[in-house]
Amino acid sequence: MHAPIGNPPARRPVAPVHIVGAAATAFLPEHDAMPDELVFAAVHQALREAGLRQQDLGLSVTASMDVLDARSISSGLTNAAAGGYLRDAFRIEGDAGLAVIAAAEAVASGDVEVAVAVGVHNPETTGTTRDRQAFLQQISNLAFEPHVDRPVGMTATATYALQAAHHVATTEADAESLARLAAAEISRGSGRARAVRGAPATAADVLASAPVSWPLHELMLPAESTGAVAIVLASPARAGRCLGRDARITGLGHATGRYTWAGDWISDPAAPTRRAAADALALAGPGDGAVVAELSAPTPALHAAYVDALGCADAVVNASGGVLSNFPGLANGALRLLEVLDQLDGAAVGARGLSHSVDSITGLVSQDVSVLVVEAA
Repeated sequence: MHAPIGNPPARRPVAPVHIVGAAATAFLPEHDAMPDELVFAAVHQALREAGLRQQDLGLSVTASMDVLDARSISSGLTNAAAGGYLRDAFRIEGDAGLAVIAAAEAVASGDVEVAVAVGVHNPETTGTTRDRQAFLQQISNLAFEPHVDRPVGMTATATYALQAAHHVATTEADAESLARLAAAEISRGSGRARAVRGAPATAADVLASAPVSWPLHELMLPAESTGAVAIVLASPARAGRCLGRDARITGLGHATGRYTWAGDWISDPAAPTRRAAADALALAGPGDGAVVAELSAPTPALHAAYVDALGCADAVVNASGGVLSNFPGLANGALRLLEVLDQLDGAAVGARGLSHSVDSITGLVSQDVSVLVVEAA
């Protein structure tokens, strides 16, 4: 990779993009509903909260994936449900955090006054929890390099276990300390309306859960769920005429990681998060540190690295329990933002929150990271 030539371009502050509506469906192990039904339910509720109608939308961005929906061009099914009929609409095959960024950029540029970003995750499979997990692991393996990675069984979970083992070998962490951190996250989220792990846990509970790959146990991994989350965005002028939420996106950042053979996904897994956070905070401009942060750490071995990369050590981190409390696959980025919005409700004007999400299809390899800076308006 060549070093950049000359000075980097000056960063232009992003015109604030207001969040005027946000809603989610229930989160279940498996929904007895089609993806378009889930999308419609979330978008309808979010628009209603904002006092808007489908005809007010200028753009709809959906986060979903054909292979999970079990049909090609599956966005043809969900575009209309997302309000995209006879309007601009497109689909991102990745995490909903990137869908929010794409919709926010369209509003900030002046292309549209109102946009919606929606993530939906309800893999087209049936059976036991073990069957669903096996299906997702197979999809993950298929996303890896076909000649080198696939034959050795690389999956997202395998990358998490390799990094966790490296973390234990090179730091003072051990399985017990990882279990304590996982238990704290699960317990913090327990009892909340959106939690799918509804009961508090102890470190002993975590270590007693099914072993996955040393040093990881089942309760150290994300709490898989299905559902849809919609975020309605508006320009400042249009937001003043809306009824819903009162927050705004002031910074956004996106970065990707490198391939398996680079190896830094084990030694420095937070590098993409660090780059995305630097861009988001630079665009947001000067301000007090975040008071709340929702980060997506798929294992407790990644938690400290992501906190450091986001610079949010002084914030209330993962009050919702994070992904160990609820992880709705591709809809996770929108859910993390929704949790930040709920925590900023009633906060002083200008209070900051950080929303961090990672596309987990290939785990730590080729990470696709989104970071949003949100302020109470």
